[in-house]
Amino acid sequence: MSAAHHKQIQVAKGKRTSQRMNPFKGMLRFWCFDIGSVSFLGTAILGVILACIAAVYGKNDSAELLFSMGIISSSAAVAWQLIRLMANECAPLIPHYRRHIYIQSVTVLASVFGIGVLFCLALGLTASLASLVLALVMSLTFIWLCLLSTQWFYASFLLFVLMPFIPLIAEHIPLWLSAIALLILGMLIARACRVLPWRAEARTVYLNGLEMGWFWLPNLQSMRILSRFERYLHPTNFFIGPMLTILLLLLPVVCLVLGLLSHQFHLNIPVLLFLAQFSVISCSLVHWSRVQRSRSTETLLLMPGFDGRKGLIAAFCLGQQRLLNVVVGIMLACSLLLGWLNGDLNMQLVGHLVLSTYWACALTLGFGCMCRRVLHITLTMMVVAGHSLWVSISLTSLRDGGNLTNWLLWDLLLILLGQAVLIWGKKILWKGDVMRAC
Repeated sequence: MSAAHHKQIQVAKGKRTSQRMNPFKGMLRFWCFDIGSVSFLGTAILGVILACIAAVYGKNDSAELLFSMGIISSSAAVAWQLIRLMANECAPLIPHYRRHIYIQSVTVLASVFGIGVLFCLALGLTASLASLVLALVMSLTFIWLCLLSTQWFYASFLLFVLMPFIPLIAEHIPLWLSAIALLILGMLIARACRVLPWRAEARTVYLNGLEMGWFWLPNLQSMRILSRFERYLHPTNFFIGPMLTILLLLLPVVCLVLGLLSHQFHLNIPVLLFLAQFSVISCSLVHWSRVQRSRSTETLLLMPGFDGRKGLIAAFCLGQQRLLNVVVGIMLACSLLLGWLNGDLNMQLVGHLVLSTYWACALTLGFGCMCRRVLHITLTMMVVAGHSLWVSISLTSLRDGGNLTNWLLWDLLLILLGQAVLIWGKKILWKGDVMRAC
C-alpha cells in the first residue's frame, strides 16, 4: 500500500470520526460549571422563563423586555466563552474543542431567540418581533467587537443599560434593515472565528471579569470627598472597590439626564423604574465581588478596626445598612425632582418607589450574605426580576385609574421581610469561612 493511499485512508477515517463526534458532549461542564458563563446564562434562562409567564398573562411590555434580557444575557455568555477560548493556550491542541464551542454558542443564542419568536407568534405579539430582532443585532454586534478586541467585554453592562430602550429604538428601524444587519454580522463573526488567535489580553479580561463583574473603573483615591464616602461604606465595599462609589454617583446623574430628555422630547421613558432596577443590581454586585474574592476575607479580618470575626460581621452589616440608606436617599431625591419637573408629583407613587426599592435591596443584600458561590448570587437576580414585575404592574394599575394604597401596605410588609432576611443573613455571613477562634 502506497504512502499516499494510506494517507487518504487516515484522512477519511478522521472525517468519519469528526462526523461521529457529538458537538454537545461536555456542554453542561463548559457552560454551567464556569462561573462567568453560568452567571449570564442563568440570567438568560430566568429572563426567558419570566417572559413566557408574562406573555401568557398578557403583560406584553414586560414579556418583550424580559425576552430582550434573555437574548442579551445569552450573548454575553457566548462572548465570555469565546474570550475564554482565546485565553486558552491549549485550545488549538484539543481536537474539536473550538468547533464544539462554536456549535454550542450558536445553539444557545438561537434557542433563546427562537423561544422568544415562537411565543410572540403563538400569542399574536407580532409587534414585539422588531424588538427581539434588534436585541439580537445588538448582541451580535457586541460579540463581534469582543472578537476584534477582548477589551470590549468590559462594556457588557452597556447592553443592559440600553436594553430598556430597545422598543423605542425599534420603532424607528425597519425590520428588513435589522434582518440585513443580522446577515452581515453573522458573516463577520464566522470570518473572525475561522482565524481566532490566542491573545494574552484575553486572559487579563478573563481574570478581571471574574473578580470585578466586568466593570473597569479609574482610581478615585485622589478625590477626598469620594474617599470619605468610601470610608463611610467600609467594609461593605472592600471587595468591590471603587466600582460601588462610581455606580452610586452615575445612577442619579444618568437618571436625571434621561428624565430631562424624556420631559423635553416627550419620550415617556420609565426612568425611575430603571433607577430602581439598577440600584438593586448594584447591591447584588456587593456580594458578587465578595464571593469572587473570598480569599481576601482573611486580609480584611486582619485589618485594624475590627474586634475579631464578630466585629467584622457587625461592621459589614452596618455598612450594608448605610448602603441601603444611600440607595433609598438617591431614589427619594430623584423621584421628587422628576415629579416636580413633570408637574405631576404624586406622593403615593414616590412612597411606593422608595419603599419597594428598599425591600428589594434589603432582600438582595440579605440573601447575598447567605451566598458562598456565584451560582447562589445569580439566583438573587430573581429578586431583581420580581421587583421589576412588582413595580411595572403597580404602575400599570395606577395608569388605569387605580390607587397605590394596597401596594403601599404590601411594601411595608415586604420591608419587614427584608429586615428579617438581613438579620438572618447576618447570622450566616462567613459562617465557617473565616477563623472561628477570632
